[in-house]
Amino acid sequence: MKKVSLILLVLSISFLYSQPPIGSKSLLHTHSAQTMGKGFVTLYSNMNFFTRATQFVGSGQPPQNFSAANYWLVVGQTSLSWGILDHLDLIISPRIYQDTHYSNEYNLPGDIFASLKLGSYSFMERKFYTGVITTFRFPTGEKHNYPFVEYASGAVEYAFTGMLSYFMDPYLPDRSLSFHLNLGWWNHNEAGKTVYDYRGKEFKATKNSSQLQYSLGIVYPTSMFDYRLEIEGITFLNEPDDFVYSRENYMYVSPSIRYNALSWLSADLGVDIRVSSDKNTTNYTKVAELANPDYNLPNYCSWRVQMGLNIQILPITTRRLSSAELEREKFKKRVEFFQKIVEERDRTKDVQEELEKLKKEREQAERELEELKQILQEEK
Repeated sequence: MKKVSLILLVLSISFLYSQPPIGSKSLLHTHSAQTMGKGFVTLYSNMNFFTRATQFVGSGQPPQNFSAANYWLVVGQTSLSWGILDHLDLIISPRIYQDTHYSNEYNLPGDIFASLKLGSYSFMERKFYTGVITTFRFPTGEKHNYPFVEYASGAVEYAFTGMLSYFMDPYLPDRSLSFHLNLGWWNHNEAGKTVYDYRGKEFKATKNSSQLQYSLGIVYPTSMFDYRLEIEGITFLNEPDDFVYSRENYMYVSPSIRYNALSWLSADLGVDIRVSSDKNTTNYTKVAELANPDYNLPNYCSWRVQMGLNIQILPITTRRLSSAELEREKFKKRVEFFQKIVEERDRTKDVQEELEKLKKEREQAERELEELKQILQEEK
């Protein structure tokens, strides 16, 4: 009953929480090459937000029609991940809320992302894992081509991403230092499609734009917290038309922390810091400007706060475990048992080293005492 209440809580706050599509075993932006395992389900809800007050940066006094404004970005998304097979996960990610700064200000609901993740293929003594993920973006939101975030063309977009993970401890991968690399290709698929600017003017895309996506994540786990650092960004291989907002390359550095409250419940807190330039290449002579050029606004958010909540749901079937599954559970318990033995052995080894040092010091003291006795006897 407690877990059902938490799941309902996650669904209810999804109207505020979200993030670009992620799920299964992952960091904020980077997928692990591991899959969850057959029959497991996780529910992940994330929010990221940014705000910026406009400023007049021109020379002299602001014009009479100048008025300050506060721009914001709040994105809310939920990811439901299902382990279909031991090596295959399905991830469905509806974007619940998205600020657009159009006349209606937001998409509610926004686009839907669907991914198939094939992974958990190990090599090099199980220290390395590899996999691939295919993602589709379905344009169910009302508006597209809005500023401050990744480009959304309004077409059915798709991507292919390769994943590589390295774990320092092949026997306890989730409890060891790990490195994760993602490299992918995204096609916006917008050629011939009408793209709207924020004032409602219509422009038709003349080509399909595509980009290289990359991310690198490092995880240092402890018993209660996972400390994580990511670098993620895009490089356009084919730039979109110049009436598109957010048509520049970007790169973010994202430190974050995951609090493992329970074996099936964790919470994330992090921040994205943009390290790429603030260049803006949109052709504002063609389209209505989002803001007066005298407003000091970035093309992408200079920072974003990330918050997330992850619930691992038990296998969706209530059938009795097979003998093989029972043996697997026993093996997991034996691994935990042997890990404790190793920890105890390490502590015992430290104690033994201290005893050896005390023994050597005692032997040295006895030799010095014996030498002192001989000196005293010779003096007599």
